[in-house]
Amino acid sequence: MEYVMWSEMFSTRVPYIDNQHKKLLDIVNEFHAAVKEKKGRDILFQVLNSLIRYTEEHFRDEETVMDMTGYPAEEALLHRKIHEELAEEILRLNEELKGPEEKPLHDVEVFLNGWLIRHILTQDKKLASYAVYLKGPGSPEAP
Repeated sequence: MEYVMWSEMFSTRVPYIDNQHKKLLDIVNEFHAAVKEKKGRDILFQVLNSLIRYTEEHFRDEETVMDMTGYPAEEALLHRKIHEELAEEILRLNEELKGPEEKPLHDVEVFLNGWLIRHILTQDKKLASYAVYLKGPGSPEAP
């Protein structure tokens, strides 16, 4: 069973961004499965590194969508700052997992789950009113 399941309540009404959110949820679920199956630390680091790389790509794309849709500059600046903080937190967690004192894996799972859901519901959903018809950067429908 998935740790975090996609729900339409997460939809930003930007299919391109929603598909990226689904991929992020897949990676979080992959991390959960690796923890539950007691996979080795190497596997956990691979999954977490995958999350780090994909998160960086997603944040860039999301910020491009904000720029393309007339998202308010002040809100976009705040959103970018939140992205920076989240990226730093994920990198910090990755380093903590490598450290001598093992961080409980459940704490990492709870953070990843909470971060993703909270960020989508409180920040990314704001995109919906600015990007109703936008499919995303690189798509044929994007302006």
